[in-house]
Amino acid sequence: MPDLVGQAILNQYQVEAFIAQTPLGEYYRVTDTWHNRPLGLIILPKSIADDSEALKQIESDSKQLREIRHSNLVPYLGLYQTPKFAFLLEEWIDGPTLREVLERGPIAVSEALIYLKSICAGLRAVHKQGYLHLSLWPELIHINRRGEIFLGGLGGARASGTKGFLRAGHVPALYAAPEQFRGEQLTEASDIYALAALLYQLITGMWISGRAAPRSLETIRHHHLETDPPPPILLNHEIPDHFSRMLTWALRKKPSDRLRTATELLTSLALAAEKNLDEIPLRVEPAEAPGSPASGVTGRILSEWKYLPPPAKSILADDKGRIDERIAKVAASQAKQPKSRFRFLPALGFFLIAGFISLFFFIRPAPLPSIPTPVYLTPFVAAQFTPPPTQTLEPKPTHAPGNRIAFTCTRGDYNQICMIDFDGTNLAQLSDIQASNYYPVFAPQGGSLLFSSNRNGAFDLWLLSFDEHQLVQLTHNIGNVVSPDYSPDGSRIVFVNMAADGTSSLWVVNADGLNPHMIYQGLNTIVAANWSPDGQTIAYAMSRGVVNEYEIFLIDKDGKNSRQVSRGLLGIGGSVDWSPDGRYLLIYAGPVGDKNIFRIDVASGDASQLTHGGNNAAATYSPDGKYIAYNSLRNEGQADIYIAKADGSTERRLTNNPEPDWGPQWEP
Repeated sequence: MPDLVGQAILNQYQVEAFIAQTPLGEYYRVTDTWHNRPLGLIILPKSIADDSEALKQIESDSKQLREIRHSNLVPYLGLYQTPKFAFLLEEWIDGPTLREVLERGPIAVSEALIYLKSICAGLRAVHKQGYLHLSLWPELIHINRRGEIFLGGLGGARASGTKGFLRAGHVPALYAAPEQFRGEQLTEASDIYALAALLYQLITGMWISGRAAPRSLETIRHHHLETDPPPPILLNHEIPDHFSRMLTWALRKKPSDRLRTATELLTSLALAAEKNLDEIPLRVEPAEAPGSPASGVTGRILSEWKYLPPPAKSILADDKGRIDERIAKVAASQAKQPKSRFRFLPALGFFLIAGFISLFFFIRPAPLPSIPTPVYLTPFVAAQFTPPPTQTLEPKPTHAPGNRIAFTCTRGDYNQICMIDFDGTNLAQLSDIQASNYYPVFAPQGGSLLFSSNRNGAFDLWLLSFDEHQLVQLTHNIGNVVSPDYSPDGSRIVFVNMAADGTSSLWVVNADGLNPHMIYQGLNTIVAANWSPDGQTIAYAMSRGVVNEYEIFLIDKDGKNSRQVSRGLLGIGGSVDWSPDGRYLLIYAGPVGDKNIFRIDVASGDASQLTHGGNNAAATYSPDGKYIAYNSLRNEGQADIYIAKADGSTERRLTNNPEPDWGPQWEP
């Protein structure tokens, strides 16, 4: 390849630096000039780029590989082509790679276990979807400034069961499994062998031959097929004997003789090192100061690393080459407004246009500006992936079922998550950061709270565990994710997503954040979704072509058989909630400034009005179906949370704050 540094690929990707040769091809850092964010770009070898069948296979796999999301995987964005070459795109993790760590010499087993735990977690997510990574390479394993570890190169994954497969790039097959040389069927054990070989080098400072890595493919092949590696303890006497034996076991020549899964490898080596899995950190702690020995080799590297400067404010191009200036003006005018009861979002740049602003505080991220479609696959529009330090929420112990209500509380320029007991006591603001957090919903089993937040750029789903005191990001840059709801068994989450094309649609993701995918692309804007108690049906609100007015629809859980259930109501708003027995849907409707809560009979479509006056919205049932909670403007136009009996009677105010409280959700 000619020197690409300084060139612009597809008039969008400005090549900033050559990073390394990898099994997949030449690895570069580029700037996506349309979205002003760094990305990783891998130029495929000419032998692949000129092979139409190979490209078809990569393109076929890319659709599924782009959907594999995990906190220890670098998100893969897709395959692209120019007239001269083909390339893969992935997010960029700013920080050192495992290569920089290897160059410092061997690291302690305790530090190596952090890498092992993180990489095994990423591999499990890949294997679970029926793929093998097959490109474990130091330059494709990244560490961000917070010490979190990410496995890249997902675009080169192949389906499990593929026959012996060696990359056709310019780098030697240092970490290829023996069965790849023998042309045998590949399994998860092939990735485990490669990871064990990397780990061997990480803790001994030597390749599996006990010496520096050779350059000759024939020598590499000989060692993988014919020669047993020296016990690691002979090269580093600080390695525990049992750990040394277990690692050698993972490097056996026959897949059936070695540790075969990521779980087996991690648990066996942790046990051999006399470490409890829960005690192994999820990230490496950066050193407190350059040269500090406190955090090991990686910590010192992180403290010395020259990170990229924060990106300037992003500038997107629309079809004419510039974003519509009116978007910026709308956002700017919102930011300058005094504290209004109707201010929900600060200026979010180009990510959100104007929020869904009404008297009912149901905010929807607006579609992104149109984005030119590149050749072959269109990747998800993703914000800068490397996150800033996470603000930890303050969870409280789990209470009795139905005792607490979570809601969105607008405080200052941002939406936050608040929670209060059913009797109005123990009001707590759980988040307090300069980002918007909203649409909270409890997991069906209780003990955790799911919500949408744009703390890392675009809106994603985040999960707060009260019991474990952990905050975990579930989705990663798949669009703008809002209005989540769990399936009754807690295994899946339905949500509304505004993806790259700027349209909103219904998506589903596993409860662990894996396999996010669209199930229904509506004819118009979708703003809310709620799973039925029997798990078979999803209710959703979709625009009827009038601003801020919707109809209520039902659809099967697989995204088929959409049908309208609301009839004859005017001014329906953007929320919907099932009764616990599955007979009714709670909605709100009416003229602007005079909305009320209605109950729709699912079987007949008949609607009954439950509240009368007060300008009410976003109602939800208590777990036993005896009460409803909603937000109302009946207190001199101040948005507060109210509770009433299921028939709308005996209402009482639960919150009292000059700034808006809205979108209540009951704890199961």
